[in-house]
Formats: sequence, C-alpha cells, structure tokens
Amino acid sequence: MEETYYEMDLPRENIHLRCFAHSIMNYRYHWHPDEYELSIVLKGNQEYCRGTETHSLFEDDLILTAPGNGHASMRQQPDTRALVLHFPSNALKLLVKKGYIYQFPSCLSNENNRYEERFCRIRFYASQIWQSLECGGTYAQLSAKANLELLLITLFTEFDPQQINLISEEDKRRATIHLLLSYVEEHYAEKLSLEDLADYAQYNRTYVSTLFKQMVGINFHEYLTRVRFQHALNDLTYTRDNLTDIALKNGFPDLKTLTARFRSTFQRTPAQYRAALKPDEVLYDKVRQFLDPQDMVLRKKLGEYAKTGIIK
Repeated sequence: MEETYYEMDLPRENIHLRCFAHSIMNYRYHWHPDEYELSIVLKGNQEYCRGTETHSLFEDDLILTAPGNGHASMRQQPDTRALVLHFPSNALKLLVKKGYIYQFPSCLSNENNRYEERFCRIRFYASQIWQSLECGGTYAQLSAKANLELLLITLFTEFDPQQINLISEEDKRRATIHLLLSYVEEHYAEKLSLEDLADYAQYNRTYVSTLFKQMVGINFHEYLTRVRFQHALNDLTYTRDNLTDIALKNGFPDLKTLTARFRSTFQRTPAQYRAALKPDEVLYDKVRQFLDPQDMVLRKKLGEYAKTGIIK
C-alpha cells in the first residue's frame, strides 16, 4: 500500500521538507534539534504535550512546535488522524539574526479561535505544500518554496514570535556535541554526571556545560533526563515490566522521580498511562501508521483547506 509520506529538497536554500499524514496512537516522546513541526488534526481528538503544556486538539486544530522542544501526542478518540509538516530552522535564516531562533507559542488553536483567518492561512499553506510534495513535477519546488515562505510570513506577522538564543553552527563544536550525545545514549542508564562527560571528552566541566546549553538548547541534566524518560516511556508502553524496575533500569533513582517527570509532562502517572493503553492503539517507537494517499478524510480535508475562500 502507498503511504502518505513525502520529502523534498530545496538545495539552493539548503531546505529539506517532510510531510506525512498518520493515525495518532500512543505517546512517543521526542524532539527535533533543527526542525519545526506543524501538526494539524484531520479527525478526532488528540492530546498533545509540548514542553510542560498539555493541550486537547480537535478537528482542524493545529499546533507548531519549535526545534528542541520535547513533545508527544496520544489519541483520545478512535481513528484520530493528523497531517504533519516538518521544516528546518534555517528556513527562517533571512528573517532572524544569526545566532538566534524563534518560537511561536501562540500558534496553537482551540475551539475559540481555530477558524480565525490566521489559522485558516496556516492550514491553506500547509495544504499547498502538501500538494507540491505529493504531485512533484516541474514547478513543485517553486510552489513548495513559495508556500513555505508565505506560511513563515504568517507566523511572523500573526503569531507573536519570541526570540531565543540559537545553537552555534561551528563544525568542530558540532562534532564534539555529537560525540557527547552518543556517549549519553550509550550510558544513560548508569549514574552519569557532567564530570563523567567532561572526563570522557577531555574538556573541563564548565566548557562542556556551556557547550551543551548552546548546542542542544537545554542543559546536560535536562537532556539526560529526557533520554531516560524516552526509554522509560518505551518500556512502559511495550513491556509489562514492573514500574519500579522500569525507573531503575533507565537511570532514575526511584519510581517517585519517574512519576514526577511523568506528571509534569503528561499530567498523569505512569500507572494511569499504562492502564489507558489498548493493544490496538500501540505503535512501536519511530514506527508510524501512515494513511493511504486516497484516504477519504485526508482528501476531504485537503480540499477544504485548499479552497480559495479559506475563511469559514
């Protein structure tokens, strides 16, 4: 079966676009170091966690997540579906100062504002980018670029951009941080400190701490906790292991610490999350259930979003 997953490179602009439509299932906590993620609900009800916020999104609602922001979603109704667009942070490079990036926390719709003109525009441009990626052809790149630029202009003019420090892009520093991240991935379940990381990389503690904050966007302790949490969530979802064992095997000192993190992220306990899971609602980490390109809900929504009169 064909899948609704499309990619496109705009080599002159060094931009890589990804777009897909999929069924929402269980939480898969993750973040994108260099990409924005725009998610639009096509049908159903999606619980979306962004940072420490939790939002209930319904049909036609959308949310934009900035690079480095941890997020996850879970369906609250059967057959919940979403369209997702990924675009790189360097797509904004002409609009921001070097060394900075923008977040758009107000790019989040609800029942009171989802049909405001600004949100209709975002859905419209996303649908046009989708059509470009799906159809290809001679003018596909030109169309995708034009609609992405219009989407970005809408974000900057309608959604109160907030400027934050951006990661340095020096090759040497990037190589160092990739080395450190690989080490964390291999040793996250152990008792791991900033001093251990500094010793491994043969740098002083202050340098490693500063490098982590600048390159990853969060401090070392937060990053380590995210990695541990991500693995613990996988074990909680895909195994029947004891909750305390899950906490300990993934580097948490005790179940209480894991539970506190779970509550702050998902507003529920690990036990409550596990109890809510159903066998037919679980997908493994990094596995998605893409929609068929001719899915009736997808085609209907793309048609609605692409109408010339985009304001309801």
